Amino acid sequence: MAAVSVSLPWLESTKSQIQNLQIWKEFSSKLHDAVQQQMNESNIKQFTDLSESEKIFVLEKAAKALHAGDIYNKVSNHISSCLEDNVFSSAAHQLQDSNVPKNQSALVTAHIQDGVINILEKRPALKVKLRVLFNQPLSTSIRNVVWKLQLSNTKARMEYLKQLSMNKARSVLDREISLQCQDLLLKVPAFQHLKENNSVLRTMRNVLSYYHKLQRMEGSLPEPEYLLLLPLVQVALDNNPSASLDSASTNLVEEYVAFMDYRPSIMHRPNSLEASLHEDGLFKEMAQSLKNIAQNLAHTIENIYSSLASAPEEALLMGLTKMLQPVIQVFFVGYLNMSTLLYVWDQHILGLDEPVYNCLSAYSLAFLMLMHDRLSTCISHNELETVIKTQGPSLSVEEFQIVINKYFYSELFKLLNKEGSGPLPVHDPTQATPLWSHISKTTVPQRNRPQDRRQAREERELLRKQVAERQRTEENIQRLQEQEQKKQQEERLSRLLEDTKKRFDEEKSYLENELLQERQQSYEKQKLAEAEISDLQGQIRRLMQQRRTSVGEYSVESLIAPPPSANSQAPNEFSHAAPPAPSEQQAATTVKDVDGKTANTVAFDLLKQIMESADSIVNGHSIAERNTLNAIMKRQLKEYREDVKNSEMEILGHELESNELDRIEEPRRSAIARRLTLAIKRKTEARYTASLKSRERFTKP
Repeated sequence: MAAVSVSLPWLESTKSQIQNLQIWKEFSSKLHDAVQQQMNESNIKQFTDLSESEKIFVLEKAAKALHAGDIYNKVSNHISSCLEDNVFSSAAHQLQDSNVPKNQSALVTAHIQDGVINILEKRPALKVKLRVLFNQPLSTSIRNVVWKLQLSNTKARMEYLKQLSMNKARSVLDREISLQCQDLLLKVPAFQHLKENNSVLRTMRNVLSYYHKLQRMEGSLPEPEYLLLLPLVQVALDNNPSASLDSASTNLVEEYVAFMDYRPSIMHRPNSLEASLHEDGLFKEMAQSLKNIAQNLAHTIENIYSSLASAPEEALLMGLTKMLQPVIQVFFVGYLNMSTLLYVWDQHILGLDEPVYNCLSAYSLAFLMLMHDRLSTCISHNELETVIKTQGPSLSVEEFQIVINKYFYSELFKLLNKEGSGPLPVHDPTQATPLWSHISKTTVPQRNRPQDRRQAREERELLRKQVAERQRTEENIQRLQEQEQKKQQEERLSRLLEDTKKRFDEEKSYLENELLQERQQSYEKQKLAEAEISDLQGQIRRLMQQRRTSVGEYSVESLIAPPPSANSQAPNEFSHAAPPAPSEQQAATTVKDVDGKTANTVAFDLLKQIMESADSIVNGHSIAERNTLNAIMKRQLKEYREDVKNSEMEILGHELESNELDRIEEPRRSAIARRLTLAIKRKTEARYTASLKSRERFTKP
C-alpha cells in the first residue's frame, strides 16, 4: 500500500490532465464566483481572513451551489474518465513489468485503495465521502485509515504522552488488569489467536491501565471495558504487526478514549433491567420494529417472557432487553466471528461524527432475525439467551448485508448522509461582483474639511485602540486563567510530592532501624563464632605441639632398665668372692641383648607404633588422606566464615568491623548477638542436613 504523504504517479497524472482541461478552468471560474457570493452574503471582505475550517466550509457550500449545473456534471465525468484510464494504464504497466503473474482486478483494486488512502491522508475532511461504503465490509487498509480518522482525539493523545513522560500512565491495579486481559483472550473464541502474543497483552494492559486511572475508578474495570478494546487491537495488529509497544499503546489510547466517549448511553449505563425498560427508548423502538418486520419472532418472545413481565404489553420489551442488553453493552464482541464483528463496527464508526445516525438498533434486530429459525424452537428464556450466545459466531457478513439492505438500508443511509441532504445554495452570478465594481458602487462619505478628516482619523484610531485593548484584556484573562490552573496543578503536585516524600522518609527510617538491628545481631554472632573458631584452633595447636613434644622425649637415654629385684640382691655362695675385673664388671652391668634388641629399642618401637597409630587416626594413613582431611577442615572453616558473613549481611546489611559489636549498648547488643547466633546455627544446620541427604542419595542402591 502507499505510504504516508507519498504521491502516486497515476494520481498525479490525473490531476495534471484535469487542470489542463478547458472545462476545469470554466468550473474554477464559476466556483470563484460562488465563493465570492458566499463571502458577500456573509459580509466577508477577504478570503484570507477566514480560518482553515471556515475556508473549507465556504468552498464546500460554494461547490454545492454548482451541483445542479451542467458544468459540474461535465467535470465529474471528465474526472471519472481520467481516473479510470490512468488506473488501468498503471495496472497494465505493472503487470507487464512484473515477473510474477498477478490478478488484474486485484491490482486495480489495490491501486484504487492506495489512491483513496493517499487522498485521505492529505485531505482528512474528505472522510465523509466514504459514507457511500455503508453496509460494505472495508478492506484492511481502508478500515485502518477510516477508524484512525473517525477516532482521532489529539487531546487524549497528548495527555497520555504527558502522563507517560512523567511515568504516571499506569493504574494501581495494573497487575490485576494484566491478568484480566490474559483471561479474556483465553475466554473469547474470536480472539484466542492473540493469546500467545505478548506484545498484544502488554499493549492492552497499558491502554486499560491508563483508562482506569483516567476515569478515577475506585474498583476494577467492568468486563465490557476490556472487550471493547479487542477490535481496535485486532485492526491495529492487522495494519502494522511490527509496531513498537509505545507507538501501538499511544495510538490505541487515542482511539479507545474516543470510542468510549462516542458510545451511546445504553452502552455505558450500569447493567440494570429497570433502567433499560424505563429510561431508554431504544428497546421500545426495536420492539415496535420487530412487530412490523418479524411478527412471528416477536410473538415467540412475548409468549416466553409474558410470565416475567408485569404487564402483557411489556413482555416483548422485557424479552428484547434481557436478550440484547448484554450484546449491546459489548457491541457484539464475543457474539460474532471476527470478520462479521469488524463489518458491524465499520458501519458504526463510519457515522460517529453524525449525531442523528445510530445503527445499533438495526444491527441488533438483524442479529435476532438471522437466528429466527433457531429462536422459534425455544420454549424458555434461558434457551433464548443460550441460542444468542452460541449461534451468533456462525453468522456471516453476507447474511447481515441482505437483512440490512431489505429492511434498514434506506433509512440508515439517509441518516448517515443527512448533512448533505439539505437544500443546496443557489448560485446567482449577479451577486458575485468583482471587487472594483463593488467598491465603485459604495457611497464614500464626504470629508473635505480638515476637521472632518481629523475626526474620522481619530475615530479610526479610537476604534483600533478599543479593539487592541479588548484583545489585550482577553489575552490577560486567558493568561491569568492558565496561570491559575497551572498554579493549582503545581500545588496539587507539590502536596502529592510532599506526602510521597514524607511516606518515603518514614519507610526509610524504619528500614534503617531494622537494618541497624540486624547488622548488630550479625556482628555479635560473627564475633561469637570467631571466638569459638579461635578456641578450636588454639586447642588444635596445643594438641599438635603436645604430639611433637611427646615424640621428641622418647630417646634412648630415657629408656633405662628397671632397678634390680630383691632376689637379685640376696647374698649367695659367691657373695664373698673377690670382685671381678673392671672389664667383667662393666660387661655385667650392660643391658642384655635379646635377639639383637635391647629394652630401650623395644620401648622406643612400642611408643613409635602408638604415635603412628594416633597420627593415622588424626591425619590419615597416607599423605593423600592427610591432604584430604586438611582440605575438608579448610573447606569447613571457610564455609563457617561465609555463614558468619552471610548472617551479618542478612541481619545488619553489612559485615561487622572489629569491636563494632562491643560499641553497641545493651540490650540491643545482646539481641543482635542472639539473632546472629541463630542465623549462623540455621545456616550450618541447613548445610549439614543437605550434605547428609546428598550422601544418603548416593549411598542408596
